[in-house]
Amino acid sequence: MNENGTTADTKGSLMENEHVKELFGILQENGKDASGLSALINHVVGMEDFVVQAEHQISCMKAQLDEMKEIQDHPIRNALKKTIAALEAKVAEIKTQIAELKTNIVEGCKNTVAAFKETGTAVLDKLASFFRIKNCLQTIKNDTVKTVDRCDRDIAKIQNFSQEYHKAGRALKNMVRMLIGKEPIDTVKENGKLATALCAPYKAEKACMLGIRRQCDKMIAALNNLEKSAEAKRGEQADKPKKPTMMERLEAKKNEIKEREREAPTLDRTKKVQAEI
Repeated sequence: MNENGTTADTKGSLMENEHVKELFGILQENGKDASGLSALINHVVGMEDFVVQAEHQISCMKAQLDEMKEIQDHPIRNALKKTIAALEAKVAEIKTQIAELKTNIVEGCKNTVAAFKETGTAVLDKLASFFRIKNCLQTIKNDTVKTVDRCDRDIAKIQNFSQEYHKAGRALKNMVRMLIGKEPIDTVKENGKLATALCAPYKAEKACMLGIRRQCDKMIAALNNLEKSAEAKRGEQADKPKKPTMMERLEAKKNEIKEREREAPTLDRTKKVQAEI
């Protein structure tokens, strides 16, 4: 659902959408720069690529979880399953937001084409005004910022817990070694397989959100460039001398004829005097 309360079919690639293709054709036929529109669409494709990567990682994590026989009856298995399920839900949420973004882009193309058919090529210099997607982009970006912060906190908790766990294990082993006359161990074992498995969903979610955030920033920059281009066009048009309207040209012609009529008697009298002389 877009801001106008209507919907548009955004299944598949945006470049295959009839309204998007029609607008590209109009821009090309009228010698207008289509790079701004291309940039918007390419950044959406970039977002979708990160989602696909996250979905692939989810599938891999599920397969790895099934292969970890040592935790089949361990409580950590349920924790991992819940974490992966939460990641799936987040990916589904971001896909919904991207679908809304695509709908708004299609509607922007559709409205631009309609305005072009009604008023002409002038609207092609104001593309940015037809794409009301900044609020949607800002919502997605804000969501990614919060998600990345949460992932960082959860990863840090898991890693700290794992380090403390291994420190405790080392202390116990050193106690036994001292009792049997052996030197204590100084090194701390690195985070093990379980800690890595627990961190994996959060790292995958963070990577997806960081990628989408970068695409949001690029889309916002592309929109700003379109707006600046429209402002520059308006400035150029303001500097150009204004062409007189049809009524103004008719009025000027009437005044010219009247001026000639006023000058005609004077010219006739001058000729008569010259002839008499």
